[in-house]
Parts: sequence; structure tokens; C-alpha cells
Amino acid sequence: MPLIGIKWGNNAINILDSSNQVKSILGEPESIFKKSYYYFNSDLRIDFDENNCVEFIEFLAGINGKLQPIIYGIKAFETDVDNLYDILKEKNNGEIYDELGKGYAYAFLNISVGIFRQNTPAQIKEMTDEMIKEGIDIQDNEDLEIEKQKAFHWATIGIGGKGYYKEVM
Repeated sequence: MPLIGIKWGNNAINILDSSNQVKSILGEPESIFKKSYYYFNSDLRIDFDENNCVEFIEFLAGINGKLQPIIYGIKAFETDVDNLYDILKEKNNGEIYDELGKGYAYAFLNISVGIFRQNTPAQIKEMTDEMIKEGIDIQDNEDLEIEKQKAFHWATIGIGGKGYYKEVM
């Protein structure tokens, strides 16, 4: 739920909840790094601000993770990258920051949603062309299929409070 938090069943973690509220719902984190708590084998990261309140929630494991977030009725990691991008663009209705300028990561500034992928279709084409040039069989190539998955599915999705990405950019 952009700008609000995450909800599953009768549970919810909201932006600005305290770290104690998060612990009361999810228990002690599996690991802590700086002001981030990690849960579910590091599939979920929750960042806290200087007041120990939730400022950012990120799903980190992509299509192969146990946690499969739904945003605006769409399964974020299962849907095609262009489909999710288009929906977020529409809901954002404003400035979108392309962090690397190449389609790897986008921040939708009005709804404070960020998405990231490890490869792009252009990278896959370059990789495929190079493999063919080197005489490597691309048909049913397991490594190539893994790389394609990284290009055609988002690897992470995160939400912050109002203005989150404007402050961190």
C-alpha cells in the first residue's frame, strides 16, 4: 500500500510504526544492519529513521522469494516488468527517476515506490549475440534463462513515506 505500509491477513506494518511495533508483529529480526531489520531469510527489509520509526519497506527476493507482494492488485514480481512499470507510472502521475538512466531502477516520486532489476532486455540481447559469436549454444541454456529472468522480472520493490525518494536522491 504505497505511502501507507504493508498488509497481510489481519496484520499490517505502516510507515512511521515504531521498531517495537514491528517486533511485536514480526518478532525479533533475523539480522540487523545499521537501522535496517531483515526478516524471512532477508526477503524483507524494514528501514527505520532517526526516531526508530519505519521509513522504508522493501521486498528483496524477486520472483523466487517466499514473499510475493501485491501492489495495486498486481503481483509485483510475477508480472511483466513493463506491465508493473506502466501501472506505477499511471498511479504516480508525475516525475519518475531513472536512477541509472538505463532501465535498471526507477523511483516513482509521488507514490514513493521504487523498483529494481538486475538486467535489461538490451543486456540480454548483447549477451545472446556474444554467446552466438563464441559458438555457445543458446537453446535451453540454463545460465541464459536465469539472466533473462533477471531482465523480465523486477528483483525488488520498496515503498516509503511521502517524499521518501525525494529525500534520498
